[in-house]
Amino acid sequence: MSELNAILKDLDRCVGCYACEVACKQENNVPMGTKWIRVIPVGPERINNNLQMDFLSEMTDRCTCCDHRVKENLLPRCVDNCPMGALRFCRNSSEILAALRGGSRIQLCKVKGEAPFFV
Repeated sequence: MSELNAILKDLDRCVGCYACEVACKQENNVPMGTKWIRVIPVGPERINNNLQMDFLSEMTDRCTCCDHRVKENLLPRCVDNCPMGALRFCRNSSEILAALRGGSRIQLCKVKGEAPFFV
């Protein structure tokens, strides 16, 4: 049984700076024109008379959550380089559940591994 890891995004903190995309490309030598993580702007939309815009993240199957860095007790490069602290790396299902139930608007960007109930 492998460990369950995840990358989550706090939608209220992300400002759409694309630092995660750039960091991923540099860390993994991703070729020009290819992205392992992509920031997708949504909006702006008028909600309750206020303009609102969010930035979602899409991570491809090529994303390994920077296994080589995690093995050295470092954060994945996208998480480490987020200037707003919007990305969070969770090392187990307890951390994932706590973040999802914490009251913030959270996007689950990437899950890697197997949860015990799938075995």
